[in-house]
Amino acid sequence: MTDDAGIAPDALVSLARALVAALLSEDAELAFVEETRQFVDQLGDTLTLPVTEMISIDQLDQSARRELLDATLAELGLTLDTLDWQAEPVLARDFQHRIWSHLYQRFLTAHQVVSSHIELPATPAQEYPRPLFSPPDSWLLLFAERGACRLLHAGGDIVLGSSGPALLLLPPESDVVLQRISGAGSCSVFSSAFFPPQRWMPWLLEADSVSPPQPLQVSEPRIAGYFAESFRRIIDIAHAGGRQGRALHLNLLEHMLLLREELVPRDDTTRLDRRVLAARDFLLAHYQEKTTVEQVARAAGAAPSTLTALFKSQMGENIMRWRDQLRMGRARELLQGTEWPIKVIAAEVGYDDPMFFSRRFKQLTGWSPSQLRGGNNR
Repeated sequence: MTDDAGIAPDALVSLARALVAALLSEDAELAFVEETRQFVDQLGDTLTLPVTEMISIDQLDQSARRELLDATLAELGLTLDTLDWQAEPVLARDFQHRIWSHLYQRFLTAHQVVSSHIELPATPAQEYPRPLFSPPDSWLLLFAERGACRLLHAGGDIVLGSSGPALLLLPPESDVVLQRISGAGSCSVFSSAFFPPQRWMPWLLEADSVSPPQPLQVSEPRIAGYFAESFRRIIDIAHAGGRQGRALHLNLLEHMLLLREELVPRDDTTRLDRRVLAARDFLLAHYQEKTTVEQVARAAGAAPSTLTALFKSQMGENIMRWRDQLRMGRARELLQGTEWPIKVIAAEVGYDDPMFFSRRFKQLTGWSPSQLRGGNNR
């Protein structure tokens, strides 16, 4: 899922060296952040939150930094003693992508939503493909405003915007790389990675069920203009720094997802099985309650074994884990939007034992409830 064309070896090597130094020594943090900020400024991308906050290694203690460094090098088959980024600029880029993915996941978990605007010029002096992620439980919405670009996707490359403005909704745990199409003109792409509030789930569950996901063409200029203007307003609001910035950000994103839902062609052959739909709706309504697979199956009018197999194949998770993910989504909203004690939030989403809730929350999100709340207040 990589393309070596257009890599700027000197910049990649310099950034990789600065990143290794920052992970090994707290004193190197500022130098790495400043070098990365200058690199991003050269790219011209616009994000709703400063990239220097996203890549801050200060969020990790010294042992966590070293653990992240060693694990990433091991994944690439490298060691500190044998590092030679100059000879392997592609590995330097892959190394940075993996570290960025880790830090970005932590940052997005704390902030719920991050949007950006990426311009890929027709003839860049130095081309740098942009990695995009949707960590577990988060989604990624892309809008190609102008021109066409390519997404390198594990299920097969996706061309976005070749027939005019287009939307693409990518499910959790998508890992793609955005790059321009050789010989094509410039391309303007907006993106939002977000953890959906509970009420959004019905709009997302049937989205892009084929692999790779297919873009949704936005042929009406007025509607395409609304999407572009909404993304620009999101970025302007974020940069204004008001107290309600995140709420307004999510509100505009909600409008876009609702409009996308209206634009999706309906084809009964691709819809979820009626029993899966019934089970999904039952869980959405009763996720806070103590339920069993047998109860869900009765509500869906199916045998437990039949529903279990259907649900897993069409929803990608087993029934109880999917219910727990609903619970954690609501818990995340309450942790970030209220000052309720953790034990009260645990009871609100269906757990009598706060300790069990905390363990389950960390299993599914990677953070403990107190870490998430603390990260949100940084």
